Amino acid sequence: MATYDINKIKLTSNTENSMRYEKIELIKTGEITEISVRLGFDKETSPSVYSISWEEEQIDMIGFWSSKASLQHNLTPDWYMRNEKSRTATGMPLISLYNKADINRITVALSDPASPTVISAGVVEETGTICFKIDLFSEISPKMSEYEAVIRIDRRNIPFFKAVSDVREWWSDIGYGCCYVPDSAKMPMYSTWYSFHQYTIPDEIIAECKLAKQYGMDTVIVDDGWQTDDNSRGYAFCGDWKICKNKIPDMKAFVEAVHSLGMKFMIWFSVPFVGFESENYERFKGMYLVTRQNAKASVLDPRFKEVRDFLTNIYCDYVKEYGWDGLKLDFIDSFMLSEESSDNYEKMDCISVEDGLKKLLEEAYSKLRLINPDIMIEFRQSYVGPIVSGFGNIFRVGDCPNDALINRVHSLNLRLTSKDIAVHSDMIMWNKNDTVQSVAYQLLGTIFSVPQISVRLDNITEEQKKLLKNYLSFWREHRDVLLNGSLEVFGVQANYSMAQSTKNDETVCVLYQEAVAKPKNKTLTYIFNSTGADFIYVELQEKANYEIFDIFGNSYASGSLNAGVHRLPVKNCEMVKLK
Repeated sequence: MATYDINKIKLTSNTENSMRYEKIELIKTGEITEISVRLGFDKETSPSVYSISWEEEQIDMIGFWSSKASLQHNLTPDWYMRNEKSRTATGMPLISLYNKADINRITVALSDPASPTVISAGVVEETGTICFKIDLFSEISPKMSEYEAVIRIDRRNIPFFKAVSDVREWWSDIGYGCCYVPDSAKMPMYSTWYSFHQYTIPDEIIAECKLAKQYGMDTVIVDDGWQTDDNSRGYAFCGDWKICKNKIPDMKAFVEAVHSLGMKFMIWFSVPFVGFESENYERFKGMYLVTRQNAKASVLDPRFKEVRDFLTNIYCDYVKEYGWDGLKLDFIDSFMLSEESSDNYEKMDCISVEDGLKKLLEEAYSKLRLINPDIMIEFRQSYVGPIVSGFGNIFRVGDCPNDALINRVHSLNLRLTSKDIAVHSDMIMWNKNDTVQSVAYQLLGTIFSVPQISVRLDNITEEQKKLLKNYLSFWREHRDVLLNGSLEVFGVQANYSMAQSTKNDETVCVLYQEAVAKPKNKTLTYIFNSTGADFIYVELQEKANYEIFDIFGNSYASGSLNAGVHRLPVKNCEMVKLK
């Protein structure tokens, strides 16, 4: 491949930035190009937006992918560019453009996942090209005298999901690896959020845990509500983190009751919020980043050691005292500078919020692991980037109650970008009067992630119970291939029409829209029909035996097939086994 033309790259500084030097250097060329960007400022400053842009010919490109693109994959003009916003605790500096066959055309990433950044792409009408733009310092940034980062441009003719996953490996190689993931983080869980919300009732939760354990769930996550009498949502009563005795008179007994069932116990914290009604609100005045009137709370400033010690000590003291097995740490994406933030730098031990947040995560995680080496830490979208993966071993899909499509798309996106971290679905819930097929549709949409279930198990139909038990039984039996296999996704424009994972000689495949499954040769293959139709097509390269199972796992048809394309009467949400 010809050497990349470095002259295509444009550096554009806001006039408020007074520069000593601006340097770009080609450090690697070929199908993967790497370009070093080095900036020097005349004095230590909080820089204004600094843009890096270039154009590429739009050849065989039809769609845009980013970790937060959700259901929209269309290309847009350069005056309304698609983008991915990122910093330490939200998103990741990575976008990918691909063709109709889901083949990578250009994947762009930045080596710096901490600084506030926006990566954009848009069609230039006049030339039929794609304009790429990277805006550094896109939000209020810490003071600095120098800056350096590497832009990675991947043009390999490979599946786009491979190009995306390789960026995650690249980040790992340059120092953004994953923390330890205990086996318990990769087992099904029961969450109290959608099933109980803030009505934390230990006896009822323990009763649900008894049922959850029978279905195959090994951990309960007790969500918001344990710290307050108030059940009206909002965060006005966060910040003291005292156990509400009216709800939980004996936390130790509560935890021991769950442990006696053979289940782990996790609990929720909204990390940054100190509510207006909390006793601690006055204590931290002058140490808030911003006030959130709608949340009835302010956001703590992690640049103050007192703030970090306060939070870390709460987590460690509780884990030590009550034997909690994990923490659900929420809302860390709220840590960001504003015009309201303190400039009392003499009382801070770092002036960057991104550095302060990283210190908080490092301190909390390292001290918690000294108490419990297998501690589980959950973060949810969008704070699931390469920095956060060093301190959290569970990444969960952002809240999407009863939305099977979002849960499917986001769980697969997380699988592509999270390396070894345990990827979890959002809590799966449903209306107790819904059809069993609707429930199965939700479960199958998240089969390549760890399921979290959040319904009242004592109040669902008998058919739903049979379905859930069969599904979790299959999931546990095939957990290794589902979570640790080689994941392939297809039909990104259709929000993933098919996905499959293969390990050794076993494959699990799910058809989400009309498509043709193509089992690998000499591989035991399980194909689920989640298309809504009552048939699927299978293309075989060699003769195979098949067996069809209903939605509850009962076998009702079998036979053999020769090589070729076959239409099989696998009904909606049923499965066929090929060998």
